[in-house]
Amino acid sequence: MPEPENVHKDQVLTNISIMYRNAAYVGIEIMPIVPVKKKSDIYYIYDSKADRFRIPKTLRAPRSDSRTVDWKVTTDGYVCDEHALNSLIDDIERDNADKPLNLEVDTVEFLTDIVTLGLEMRIKDMLEATLSANAPTNGVWSDYTTETIDPIADIEIGKAAIHAVIFREPNVLLLGKAVYNKLKHHPKIIELIKYSQKGVLTSDLMASIFGIEKVIVGEAGYNTAKEGKPESLSYLWGKNAILAYVEPQPGIKKFSLGYTFQSQKFQTRRARMETKHSDWFEVGDIETEKIVCAACGYRISPAIA
Repeated sequence: MPEPENVHKDQVLTNISIMYRNAAYVGIEIMPIVPVKKKSDIYYIYDSKADRFRIPKTLRAPRSDSRTVDWKVTTDGYVCDEHALNSLIDDIERDNADKPLNLEVDTVEFLTDIVTLGLEMRIKDMLEATLSANAPTNGVWSDYTTETIDPIADIEIGKAAIHAVIFREPNVLLLGKAVYNKLKHHPKIIELIKYSQKGVLTSDLMASIFGIEKVIVGEAGYNTAKEGKPESLSYLWGKNAILAYVEPQPGIKKFSLGYTFQSQKFQTRRARMETKHSDWFEVGDIETEKIVCAACGYRISPAIA
């Protein structure tokens, strides 16, 4: 009988391959994209919050003038930056690539994913830098043994803090994946859902428990190690629970926690580099992240141990 290595030669499988992909990015759900025409511009801010909520005397005596009131505007601005990465595909690599590799598609997907990961990190960093960290009232939510620890009460405190300043209820709660995992098993939460269908906690069910329109879970992760060092993986959104009022349809005379001003959508460019016998691919966009109304946000951190 022939030897096994002579009856079969290993081939590349065409119906399976392994690629790590990040979880969905959620940063632009709390700081939505606002398309703009120019890389930099200004916008008006109606600077009369105190006057708009003050109640002046309105009584007018006969043959006298009514009371004069005034409103004001100021301006703020944005400056977009270009964020891009590129990679090369050598002719030899292209000519020798086996199925199911598609070097062009795989390269563009890779570049898009890590550029978008950078955007997610910038939004997270901006929120952490702008919103003060408020510790849970009676202890972190991962402590299931202390009766007085109540994440629902902590969320109510955050909602009240936002409403007291903008007179709108926050409509989004962003939870880091690790925070969400702990909340799913918190006794105070379990007690409220144990009679629901199968007693399974979903983000929609959690939203109804907290009285919030939408709960989003930051599941993306990143490698904290420098290039060339052993990987060290961590959840990007960490131990944060962020309440926010997010304008669902950004426009004039509206406010929101923050926006991502984008003057150029994600684009893919390609060019031929004959001296390197390669095709050049670049993926990037032009945008900037900006907090426009910090009063619309409230951050609980660290929410868990």
